[in-house]
Amino acid sequence: MNFTLKNEKDTIDLGKKIANIASNGDIFCLKGKLGIGKTSLARSIIKCLTNTNEVLSPTYPLLINYKYKNSNIWHFDLYRLEKEDDIWNIGYEEALNNGIIIIEWPEIIENILPKSKIVILLTEDKNNERKAEITANKNFIKKINYTK
Repeated sequence: MNFTLKNEKDTIDLGKKIANIASNGDIFCLKGKLGIGKTSLARSIIKCLTNTNEVLSPTYPLLINYKYKNSNIWHFDLYRLEKEDDIWNIGYEEALNNGIIIIEWPEIIENILPKSKIVILLTEDKNNERKAEITANKNFIKKINYTK
């Protein structure tokens, strides 16, 4: 499934759309080059789910945890993670059993990600038009098609 993101508002709207169908156990893997909008998308999802405006980038702590209903939203930014096994030292195992996970730069832990993940690849064409390509199970794709 593909979305065109003409501006930051479109990215925020996509985040809201995703948040409206997100549920415990979902793992969102945000891929794309530096500065493409991964953090903006993650912030939008988190803001919508938590009703907070205080959503920080976890670039330096690698993880920021937000309370969500009776569980958590785990926002990982793995840009600075040195090796795959380091993920186990920052709460990944606990995250797998408790809430929604959003991972920026998931490529470094690709070998240990569950198959049921939702991958959102953000790209930009030669005309600087941004796109989001979502790869997920049929149920998620069906839901996002009918969500405003």
